[in-house]
Amino acid sequence: MQFDNHKSLAIISNDIVDVRMAGPGVRYLEMARVLCTDLDVTLAVPGEPEQQVPGIQLTGYDERRPSSLQDLVEKSDTALFTPYILRKFPFLEQTRARRVIDLYDPFIFENLHYYLEEPLELQQVLNQQAVELINLAARTGDFFICGSQRQRDLWMGVLLANGRVNPRSFDQDPTLRALIDVVGTGLPDREPNNKVVLKGIHPAFPPDCKIVLWGGGLWNWMDPISLVRAWPAVLSRHPQARLVFLGARHPNPLVPRHKIAEQTRQLAKEIGEKDRSIFLFDWLPYEERESLLCEADVGVSLHPAHIETHYSIRTRVLDYFWARLPSLVSSGDVASEWVDQYRLGYVVPPKDVPAVTQALLALLDARKQDWAPRFDQIRESFAWSRVVEPLRRYCLVDPPVLDQKAERLRKGTSQEGLGWKAAAARARFIWRNEGFRALLRRAWRYFQWKIS
Repeated sequence: MQFDNHKSLAIISNDIVDVRMAGPGVRYLEMARVLCTDLDVTLAVPGEPEQQVPGIQLTGYDERRPSSLQDLVEKSDTALFTPYILRKFPFLEQTRARRVIDLYDPFIFENLHYYLEEPLELQQVLNQQAVELINLAARTGDFFICGSQRQRDLWMGVLLANGRVNPRSFDQDPTLRALIDVVGTGLPDREPNNKVVLKGIHPAFPPDCKIVLWGGGLWNWMDPISLVRAWPAVLSRHPQARLVFLGARHPNPLVPRHKIAEQTRQLAKEIGEKDRSIFLFDWLPYEERESLLCEADVGVSLHPAHIETHYSIRTRVLDYFWARLPSLVSSGDVASEWVDQYRLGYVVPPKDVPAVTQALLALLDARKQDWAPRFDQIRESFAWSRVVEPLRRYCLVDPPVLDQKAERLRKGTSQEGLGWKAAAARARFIWRNEGFRALLRRAWRYFQWKIS
């Protein structure tokens, strides 16, 4: 198959790409780094970028000025963005560029947690807005990507409900991979930067201490509380252990602090370990984060049992895999299945403090280097160069537009009109396969049923 290496892709990040950044920024930066070898990639970020990335065209956009993004999109062959971007920039519904919509974040379920303390009426309005946004995205996109096969099953239902799964799209591709495919979170095709940043350098971190790392954000749908509650028992056997929360505050100042972050901080104070053996850092620069991953001895990601967990992709757990960091995770998400399948650490029931304690003690009793060989297979499988392949292939090949982006539904064909069309198609089918008499007989029975 011949590829056109002059194709262009605009990746529109809904979050900042800077020295400090959260999961979305990391995702799109690493995507751009891999895809720029085959495509002319421009990474667009909110505001003015304060750094440049070798090999990548980095540009800023202003949500108040759609033209700051429209010129880039209209000059690109393909544009990749999330449903949030579609809401902020309505011109994307009509752009000439092919639209790839990224559904890796099941934000509808996150919002159920995020707005939990708002009045119920407001929660219902916000939920309906999120549902309408997903439906708009389902009708607008030319191609969709998501984070896992489990997510693909979820979004396939949404596409089905919006008319995107139909005889025409099935005829063009019975697998429907040309409509929606998995492009999850990957691992860089290199070793992480291994440089000591805490042990023997920070006054509270002795050279022989063992670091337990919470490598992501403190979001309301996570469970750092169980980890802090387990910590005194861990210290009784490992007094040199240090617990580090890396994302106590989102690196994007526009994102408000989540309530669980303050609860974690307060509990650390109550047990007398805040800034003694428990440390809450706002965020580390991206390069230093790699070093801390290598320096840590255990990686932790815990959550309660809820629907967001079932469909989530914990980006930071993939970071642990990249750094060959033995992991402690709660059951219920796909990351816990990977930890169990490849024997990369321990999986515990949600909110089970005794289980967290026992697993942490077992991990700290063992030698970190003994776990390292187990990560070879998963690191190869999740390399970014392999993960992005469906997106790369879509951008480099001119695929057919499946079902014409459901133009019929966008134009609002009435249910009555659809009913007559279905009846006419059914009549033609009976005539061809059973004959004219059979058609008359069925028509007469239908007439009798109607008048009765």
